[in-house]
Amino acid sequence: MLGPLFHAKITVESALARSRNMQKNSLYNTSSISLFQYLFAIAVILVHSGRLTSYEPLHFGLKSILGRLAVPFFIVCASFFLKQSLRDARKMKAYLVKIVKTYLFWSCVYLPYAWVFFSSLHLPVYLFPAGVLIALLYLGMCYQLWYIPAFLLGLLLVNQLVKRLGMVWAGLITLLLYCWGLIETYSAYLDTTSLLKGYQLYSNLFFTARNGLFYTPIFIFMGYYLYDHFDSPSFRVHCWQKVALAFGFLCLEGLVIFQHEGIDKNFFLLLPFVTVYLVNACLKSSFLKNYDLQYLKQMSVALYFSHPIFIEWARYGFSNLPLSYPDRGKLIFVVALFGSHLFGVAMLSYHSRQKERKNRSFNKGSF
Repeated sequence: MLGPLFHAKITVESALARSRNMQKNSLYNTSSISLFQYLFAIAVILVHSGRLTSYEPLHFGLKSILGRLAVPFFIVCASFFLKQSLRDARKMKAYLVKIVKTYLFWSCVYLPYAWVFFSSLHLPVYLFPAGVLIALLYLGMCYQLWYIPAFLLGLLLVNQLVKRLGMVWAGLITLLLYCWGLIETYSAYLDTTSLLKGYQLYSNLFFTARNGLFYTPIFIFMGYYLYDHFDSPSFRVHCWQKVALAFGFLCLEGLVIFQHEGIDKNFFLLLPFVTVYLVNACLKSSFLKNYDLQYLKQMSVALYFSHPIFIEWARYGFSNLPLSYPDRGKLIFVVALFGSHLFGVAMLSYHSRQKERKNRSFNKGSF
């Protein structure tokens, strides 16, 4: 029962595992990637824990700027390492099968959560199967699982665009699709315009643009582009300075959005550029390069998939405590962080024992 938990790797883990030769290649610093992956998994927990501070600018900075970097970082990393397999149908098929198995496993884990959510909407019971199907194919059984179907659809779309139209047109199309999602972020500046009215009609049917059509393709393309131009001057020199500059402009964009917040804040115009420069800087960095941080990569998997279990337990358990909303959010965050780490330690330990058992069996069979 526990075995699939470690075969259940989010996209970046699977892609990195499939590229062991790259991990040993001095060209790529995958240890730095693992560290940031772990930190961004914690950022995801922070975003989902609720408000942690009553100071509005800090709340916005933590959740709408830093927190929004997490999933794009995962996607750009995954697509960077997947680009080499784009022409190998067998490898790509094996990768997709593994991801689908991962997603189905965790969807089963969170099926009770989805069922409770459907019940809270007071839907007729006969509509529940349709709700489960929509959740499975689009929204996810739980709020962190939207990423998997969105990544898979985006991967299919970008692969077809690159194959049929080439990288230039693929980049332009994915950017235009991403701009559609920007309407929700800048909706306060687009009031009474036909663009906003069109987006509202769309959102009434599809809920959000944070999906595999409008959100993930640009980040997948960025990963592919980085792989193709890894040694070009635009990525080879002043790597961290470019990250700092791009992040500074992202903060300025955040300031504009903060002044007049829109429907949601999933889309930032500069987010794809900040992310690709950050991934590039991590891959080229010498920081921690000689250390094996595989366990951080595996821990981030556990944190990402398991944290809603602990968040929802804590949210229910602390609902009657006389705490302010930020104090309750801090408590939920600590409990979720601690619980998901315990889960990760247990899974790492189980995985290690299973590996040792297989090695002993192999050694016995060799005599």
